[in-house]
Order: sequence, then C-alpha cells, then structure tokens
Amino acid sequence: MNFATKNQSNDVTIEITPLIDIVFLLVIFFVVTSKIDTNQALNIDLPETSSFSSVLVENQEMIYLYESGKLRYGDISVDIESSETLISFISSQIPKSELITLAIEKRAYHEWVLQLMDDLQLSGYQNIQIRTYQE
Repeated sequence: MNFATKNQSNDVTIEITPLIDIVFLLVIFFVVTSKIDTNQALNIDLPETSSFSSVLVENQEMIYLYESGKLRYGDISVDIESSETLISFISSQIPKSELITLAIEKRAYHEWVLQLMDDLQLSGYQNIQIRTYQE
C-alpha cells in the first residue's frame, strides 16, 4: 500500500505567462479592429433663458494697454507707472456705473493688467471687461 505522508506535497502551479500573452493579444486585436469615429459631436437642444441676456455695447469706454507698458485712453497716453493720473482723469470723465473695457495686447505683463484693474476698482468702477487688443 502506498500511504501519503506529510512530506509529500501536491502543489499545483498555474503558469501566468501564457495568460498574459493571450490578454495582450486580445487587447491588440480590439485596438486594431475598433473603429474610431472622428465626428463625435452631439446634437443638443439647449434650453433658452429669459433671466440672462448678452448685450453688445457700442459706446463703450476703452483703455488700451500695450506691451511696451503704455496706457492710452482717447488722446491721452501715459506709462503704466503713472497710471494714477490717467485713472483720475477717467474718474472725472466717465460715470462709475459705465462699462470700461480694457483692451490689452497679447504680450503685456499680467502684473500691469492686475494693477490697472485694481486702480479702477479702487476708483469705484465695478463694470470692467477685458479683451485682447489686435491691430
């Protein structure tokens, strides 16, 4: 008789390498055979609202900030360091409720933009828009 002893082990091992190969082959198969649609746009019917309206303002006040650090409003041109004089002139000419648009050149420093916006807000202007200036 052949009795099993505790020293004998019946370990069953499963090789994972062929399973990984099969998984990679399946991934490659699905990647190669899948159809990629370049036009993935959805047709969505957007709801309309009556509480929000976008109005284009024709008579807006424009302050230009150039990449050289020059500020221009109408015929007045000053450096960014002396922006307070321009802001005080604008305060005497434009009501505080008026929309002011800052037309800023692409390469103007962000610090100048923030300084100009801070000066305008400290002067009482709250309706400030920013747009990129292009000649």
